[in-house]
Amino acid sequence: MILDLCVREKSSKPPSLAPLYLSHIDPHILVITISPRAITMRILAIVALCIGAPSISGFNNSGPLSSRRRSTLVTVAQTSSPDVVVISPPGGIGEIASVEAARLGGSVKWFVVSAPSVSSSSKGIALNSETLSAIEKAGGSIELAGANADSLLVNSDDGNSAASAVSTWCRGTKSILCTYDGAEEEKRRADAEKSADERGGSEDKMIRSSIRVAAREAVGVAGAGVSKIAILSSDEEMGDEEVTEKKGKGLLGGLFGGNAVEIPDTMSEALKGATVVVRHGELFGAPESSPESSPFMGGPRREPVLREMYTMRSIRIDPTISVSGSAIAGGSKTNRVAVGAVASRLGMEKIELPKRSGIDVSLSSFAGTDTPTEEEWKKEFSRVIELISSPSGGANLFSAEFSSVPSTNRLAQWIATKWAPAILRSYDIAGTRVGARPVYAVQTDENTVEIVWQELVDFNSVTSGRMIIKIEDTGITATRGPGNAADGFGRISMKPLSGEDILVRRLADAASQAIEKGLAIKTKVPAKESAAQQTQEKPVTTLVSSSAASVPATPAVSASSGPGPRGAGTRRSAERTRGTRRKSPPTSSE
Repeated sequence: MILDLCVREKSSKPPSLAPLYLSHIDPHILVITISPRAITMRILAIVALCIGAPSISGFNNSGPLSSRRRSTLVTVAQTSSPDVVVISPPGGIGEIASVEAARLGGSVKWFVVSAPSVSSSSKGIALNSETLSAIEKAGGSIELAGANADSLLVNSDDGNSAASAVSTWCRGTKSILCTYDGAEEEKRRADAEKSADERGGSEDKMIRSSIRVAAREAVGVAGAGVSKIAILSSDEEMGDEEVTEKKGKGLLGGLFGGNAVEIPDTMSEALKGATVVVRHGELFGAPESSPESSPFMGGPRREPVLREMYTMRSIRIDPTISVSGSAIAGGSKTNRVAVGAVASRLGMEKIELPKRSGIDVSLSSFAGTDTPTEEEWKKEFSRVIELISSPSGGANLFSAEFSSVPSTNRLAQWIATKWAPAILRSYDIAGTRVGARPVYAVQTDENTVEIVWQELVDFNSVTSGRMIIKIEDTGITATRGPGNAADGFGRISMKPLSGEDILVRRLADAASQAIEKGLAIKTKVPAKESAAQQTQEKPVTTLVSSSAASVPATPAVSASSGPGPRGAGTRRSAERTRGTRRKSPPTSSE
């Protein structure tokens, strides 16, 4: 099976052939290094049993490479350790991150996992001259290789397996970046080649499983202290789902029989250890090679319409566990270009993060035409790391400020015994019939109240989560807490708990009620009148001319400095006409 990718420069000049450096390392994979000066580059990733280098369409290469040239290329490929290895389906975030990392001066290896039924028809990867010049100026490089998904899901002892080729090619890498983006598009391309009766396969699941297998192989041969980045959607692999299929079994195991490789259940399991997870909402935007990367929609118009990827470049990063991070699952959108930019900077270690412990953040895009600068990226991650390092772990749900709280114990008792029971008996909460729901509230100490979530597991009631409400001298805060560790709920849920949003909204009402009941004192806002008086008392200087001296103007007289004209005895000069009263009743007409 041949995956044929055509890379060319967006130029009006006739294309010319570019130098390709072939590295025939493994009989199942052909690696091609791209020269950044190339005008037209044809990249073929061949996954088949072959002994010599195959002929390449478009090049005068009728026979295999000479043994001398092949040995030299193998030595170069085996000794070079890449800065970043990107494992992804064709196009999408994987392509954007690879190109961006090369623009930053990195040595990038992009491993493309494609659907097994996709034909070898050319798919264009067009890079403009500015991108190629930027890669060359920064000293970056890109190497591409690929494999069909089914070749990665068979045992490494099998002759058709490409897993060993991944290990050889990715050896010594400093960073590994993986994403599923593009798997659905690859499935649509595979379905387009099938008849109506043959459609509806599981190519997207196969690609996802193959990416996790390739990631595990790459981590096994990576260098010490390798950085691992996973790009996932807001609802993927949140850590709360139960894995229903056994490793190496289930649907994919049935397709390959007893020769199926053991497949990791999640990306974090495949990457083994601390992983930086960047989550995104609904994706928009396209890589540079896509026709949809053009700034204008629908061609030339009198009033041109710009695509969202050019008008929504502002970003915000939040801990996924927080309310702002969870909001991405509720419909926020994310620019693919922004995701690729942050992934490449994390892979190139342009952004400093603690490697010993992984973090899980969410990226959302907002209106703005300016791309984030390096300082803005660092500032956003510094803010997120500070939130995650806080005692709440970034799971902040609510906060309200008071001028003071006379007695934190009295306010905590009121929340635990009056406010919370009334909310938990409401229809919005008590009407939950399936899954976990908040059941009761308990005061654990003088200034802490916990609302406990419970659910039935094997006909036993277990604690699956908590909301911890802290009453301080100057305010109230609410954070999400873990459940009972003995029952398997020892980690803070990444998803919002059932009914959590209702309680957060009602906490705002509780803060207002506490002020009305005298349990808290409202924060005093400085009066605007004092600022106005200070402005009036400030002397004003009027400049007449360059030769005249500065004369201070007479300060304005306050309206309340003396009595008004009526108070001084002034009367109206003439009586106002207020109408005349009729002295005799009107006579009726005869």
